[in-house]
Amino acid sequence: MTRRVLIFGTFDGFDAGHQFVIAEAAKKGSDLVVAVARDTHVQTLKKKNPKNTQEVRAKRVSEDPHVSQVVLSDETLGTYQILDEINPDVIALGFDQDALKTDITQWMHMHNRSIPIETLSYFPE
Repeated sequence: MTRRVLIFGTFDGFDAGHQFVIAEAAKKGSDLVVAVARDTHVQTLKKKNPKNTQEVRAKRVSEDPHVSQVVLSDETLGTYQILDEINPDVIALGFDQDALKTDITQWMHMHNRSIPIETLSYFPE
């Protein structure tokens, strides 16, 4: 039985921490879908331009052997249409994605959705 896991991230300058997050998320299911943040969202949320374009970041993530599918995040920040499109069994979030967890939880409550959210371990540098 397929268990689809969805993770979100910028994945700029793809490094060992990103690889760790992807590997940990992959352990949560059989099908890992990665939503890469759009350039405009990085500019809005992080107040800076990403080093690499969304296309470059998505391509790099797609090369990781744990990843089943890469998609760009929703065009409009906070709409979470991606949850309907991907229909994940679980959402895995990094240890530092508390604001995203709160936002998704509020969205699910308002839209009568219930998808388990699991927080991934801290990357042991």
